[in-house]
Amino acid sequence: MDFRKELLLQSSARLYSIGIDLEAARERLRALVAEGVSFDSEEMLEAYQAFCELDQRWKSLERQHTELRDELLAEWTTENN
Repeated sequence: MDFRKELLLQSSARLYSIGIDLEAARERLRALVAEGVSFDSEEMLEAYQAFCELDQRWKSLERQHTELRDELLAEWTTENN
């Protein structure tokens, strides 16, 4: 299989995995807010930082994945026309 296709599949799996972690981090923030934890508390700041780091990783990987997908799709379209 073409290396780029393998990379696309791997990035899909990684996006899924990071997405699960990201939703767990989001839920953790919701739970802290529901518990009335102060926004300035160490616990809230750590949870927010963890969420932001995961969010940035997900967005970066999503951007790379989308670019590779579009590149492969354009090549496939050119080859099949």
